[in-house]
Amino acid sequence: MKLDNKIDREEFFKAFCITEEYFNSTGLNWDELMKIYADYIKLVPYLEKEAEHIVSKLIDNVGVHSVRRRVKRATHLVEKIIRKGRKYADRGINVENYKEIITDLIGIRVLHLFKDDWRGIHCEITKLWDTKETPQINIRRGDYNIQDLKNTIQDLDCEIIVRDHGYRSVHYLIGVPVTKQDEVLVEIQVRTVFEEAWSEIDHLMRYPYDVDNPIITEYLGIFNRIVGSADEMGMFIKKIKKEFSNGKGLEDNFRELDLKFK
Repeated sequence: MKLDNKIDREEFFKAFCITEEYFNSTGLNWDELMKIYADYIKLVPYLEKEAEHIVSKLIDNVGVHSVRRRVKRATHLVEKIIRKGRKYADRGINVENYKEIITDLIGIRVLHLFKDDWRGIHCEITKLWDTKETPQINIRRGDYNIQDLKNTIQDLDCEIIVRDHGYRSVHYLIGVPVTKQDEVLVEIQVRTVFEEAWSEIDHLMRYPYDVDNPIITEYLGIFNRIVGSADEMGMFIKKIKKEFSNGKGLEDNFRELDLKFK
């Protein structure tokens, strides 16, 4: 597929199920995409080092279970620009500005075990970096009483986004300098290990070509509700352990558990 610092157009379109008709409808210029591709290949080694540096800053913080990092592949960068099509074409995307437009050249996922662990992680992220936009708390419709959630996070300066399809994650956008000339945007996602498992399976099954498949969407929705219950169960077990240490009896805890999940 690659020819030095270029891509074989025909093979690329075939690999990513892109038609000439669709590409022509986007208003994008192939030669400009190849300039982006060639420039990005030279940038990747610096992104890899910066991704490792970000991981090292987060991995040992209280509440963090693990940290994953990903640098976008050059071919996937080109595919994403084409898939977004007119959205990026209308912004005049080119080799000079693509690093300002694409927000996930580096992607970081911070995983934690219990739902309430994210607050400490949030404080650490906002202490280490200035965010480029208001952090977004993505929740599934029906997960919370929205007003109650707003009351509990009013000191954290976050925006609540309600998702119909079950996506749960807290998103941060930061900027990091990778060379003297280049600052890139980094997307940090914070979620539980259960949500990470669901998200990985959801992405594998649906994106980018089965987003609207009703059968896959229905069953992934069922899976998502199970994941939400698993997170609730984790929080309840955490509460049980804490209350044991405070002398609350086993019978009282399990009576409460029985009432909660009837």
